[in-house]
Amino acid sequence: MIDVMIITHNESVNLPHSLTALQGWVNNIFVVDSGSTDGTQDIARSLGAKVVHHDWEGYARQKNWGLNNIPFESDWVLLLDADEIVTPKVRSSLEQITSKPADQVPENGFFVNRLTYFMGQPIRHCGYYPSWNLRLFKRGIGQYEDRAVHEHVIIDDPVGYIHEPILHHDRRGLEHYITKHNWYSTLETQALLAEISDQTKTSVHPNLPPSARLNRWLKRYLIHRVPWPGLWRFVYMYIFRLGFLDGRAGLIFCRFISMYNSMLALKLREAKHVLRTTGQATIDWQPNDNGLAKRINTDAPQPKIPTDTKPIQMQPESSPWSFQEKIVRVIWMVLGRPMFRISFHNWYRFRAALLCLFGAKIGRNTAIRPTVNIEIPWMLELEDDVTIGDHAILYSLGKIHIGKRSIISQYAHLCAGTHDYTDLTFKLIRSPITIGDDAWIGTDAFIGPGVSVGNLSVVGARSSAYKDLPAQQVCIGNPARPVKERLLQPFPTPESDE
Repeated sequence: MIDVMIITHNESVNLPHSLTALQGWVNNIFVVDSGSTDGTQDIARSLGAKVVHHDWEGYARQKNWGLNNIPFESDWVLLLDADEIVTPKVRSSLEQITSKPADQVPENGFFVNRLTYFMGQPIRHCGYYPSWNLRLFKRGIGQYEDRAVHEHVIIDDPVGYIHEPILHHDRRGLEHYITKHNWYSTLETQALLAEISDQTKTSVHPNLPPSARLNRWLKRYLIHRVPWPGLWRFVYMYIFRLGFLDGRAGLIFCRFISMYNSMLALKLREAKHVLRTTGQATIDWQPNDNGLAKRINTDAPQPKIPTDTKPIQMQPESSPWSFQEKIVRVIWMVLGRPMFRISFHNWYRFRAALLCLFGAKIGRNTAIRPTVNIEIPWMLELEDDVTIGDHAILYSLGKIHIGKRSIISQYAHLCAGTHDYTDLTFKLIRSPITIGDDAWIGTDAFIGPGVSVGNLSVVGARSSAYKDLPAQQVCIGNPARPVKERLLQPFPTPESDE
């Protein structure tokens, strides 16, 4: 014989279909309810179920509480969701297994196949069928892994498979489906964040279905790193897993799941940033009369910032550039920079026009050599008559402004970007550089982020400037310091004829 356990909260629409399919052939039906207000408990009792109340703890913990506290009488326990229906063929397979004494069945548990219905139609493709879930096992040996969502039962081998599917049919409509996927993505973000933060949780039990192990690996290591994760999921489900064969329902279903992946990736990226900067606690969900409400779950496994004897530097924060800027940077690196580099040495107007095409502001009569390395053109402003020598580096993460008639000699490096070395996330700082009029930056000199060089100043060869330098001074050294005033000789006047 079999005892059945179902956890519920406001399942009056689905529960009658699930319980009706169990009438007359199971020993006991236990419904673990967490405070339904829509008549779920009365429906369960009217259809022969024994109702047990337990305050909501989360999906896995709620089920584990039932497994550990309900007085099961049969040798076998079948776990169902309220929106799942056991078909006659599945019933026949279950009765064939459980009709024998439990000690004569070599398997400790059985994976049961599941067929999902969406918008009233079965989803037989999309990578969602077959769908294996370990639902039948011997009493007292199964426990759910401690995971916020998409949890699985863990038992020791050997296990078997029941190939006829139970039906997974949630009748609460698209409004509920959308809401559920929103909170599921939040809960899965919590689970993945805990697993990423605690390397001891990155292993998975060998009894998990291969599809579940692959899915977790992809979400843990790739989903928040690849661009457009929802698009790739849609292509995989609709094209490669033949979702188009499920018709209109298959198309909409693939779009919903791809949307879920997009939400999960965004939430995981945000959560990782918050964890690195604040160590914020995880979020759980508590059922109430209106559905679900957020609350801080202080009992759940908490993602933690590493607690070594001293702080460690973590990965830099995500890119500060907008999507449009990233596209333009790619075009600059693939097309603009090579064209700039291979142009003839005296094609100064061509290179100036090319930079202007990518957003730079270039004055008249500039002379920029083709070997100059310019990181981001639209962050560059050059006044009239500027000269930039061979192999100079304009690392323009921040604005670089070079005044009239100024000269940047060969191999000079103007670096308008740095990182906050006191921040665990190594936050990018983009500080502008300003070179005044008639200045000269010598060979192999370095000008750091946020530095202003005054009008008429000289920064000597191989000098390094980390602070502002005054006007009309000759500055040398590392760090560069003024050593004398720069005095320009007057233009010679022609001698008059006597």
